[in-house]
Amino acid sequence: MKKLVLFVFSNLVAASLFSQKPEKPILKNIEDSLKYGYWTKGTQLGANLSGSAFSQSWQGGGVNNLGMGAVFNNKAQYFRGKGVFTNDLQLQLGFLNNLPKVNGKVEREFRKNLDRLFLDAKYARKINPKLNWYAGLNLLSQFIRGNDYANTSKPVISNLFAPAFLSEGLGLEYKATPHLMLSFGGATLRQTFVLNDEVFENTKKAGKNKAGKDTFFSYGVEKGKKMLFEAGFQGVAAYDKNITKNLNIKGRWQSFYAYAPVSKAVDHNVNLIATAKLNKYVNVNFGLIGIFDRDQVSKAEVDANKFNSTWQLNGGANLGFGIQL
Repeated sequence: MKKLVLFVFSNLVAASLFSQKPEKPILKNIEDSLKYGYWTKGTQLGANLSGSAFSQSWQGGGVNNLGMGAVFNNKAQYFRGKGVFTNDLQLQLGFLNNLPKVNGKVEREFRKNLDRLFLDAKYARKINPKLNWYAGLNLLSQFIRGNDYANTSKPVISNLFAPAFLSEGLGLEYKATPHLMLSFGGATLRQTFVLNDEVFENTKKAGKNKAGKDTFFSYGVEKGKKMLFEAGFQGVAAYDKNITKNLNIKGRWQSFYAYAPVSKAVDHNVNLIATAKLNKYVNVNFGLIGIFDRDQVSKAEVDANKFNSTWQLNGGANLGFGIQL
């Protein structure tokens, strides 16, 4: 009887042991983690507020104003074996609200000074320690309307998805250093959207379509259409490094050469951000955005003195609250 009980008990213990799932091993480093999947995540939140006020008797000149800005950056990476999925989201929005007194009455004048919606999602797989192949998509647009203040009627010349640029591509990327990545999209498709009729009417330019007929275009999109579809090559250089413990430099240069449906000059988009932490929660950041796109500012418009350069530049500095999660 004792032997029977011992036999049954030993079988129950064995069955219990085999039925239990093996515990996940302790992952001491990323190399161990690649066998099971490994997440790295980083989120940055920032906000700044500024303002000035003047009495009615103030003789030094000036205008009452309120300024506000907000930044949200999130980058997540999932490593598994030789592959890595990266999702990079950058949201920036800032505005100035001037409150001048005209004939004794306060008139509000709202102007944005920073507006960026950027998303980059990519899967890359290692070929060797420095070279990957990748497939990904990229979206660039803005949140709220933008006006042309050089025009007395202040027409709306941009808005959400007017324009917006969506790109999909396959290519190779080279990790030149731990902080610098170079990529080349050998097969890239790009869609330019103008989904706001008011923006189209206020930014339209005369031109000829593929059939040679006279028509109008806004950001390259032909009248009567909402989207321009192009095929081409894309190049990207991305830099991200902590220069010192409290100073970080981020830079991204993106270019696109369209060869279909027509060949055009290379478009360029440059974004630089330098962030210096003054203490745990307060930082100062400097930003620069540069855009070269002949569909937006043509050489003919520069030659006619409508603009002083085919490059569009925007820069600024902010002091405010920031945390990193």
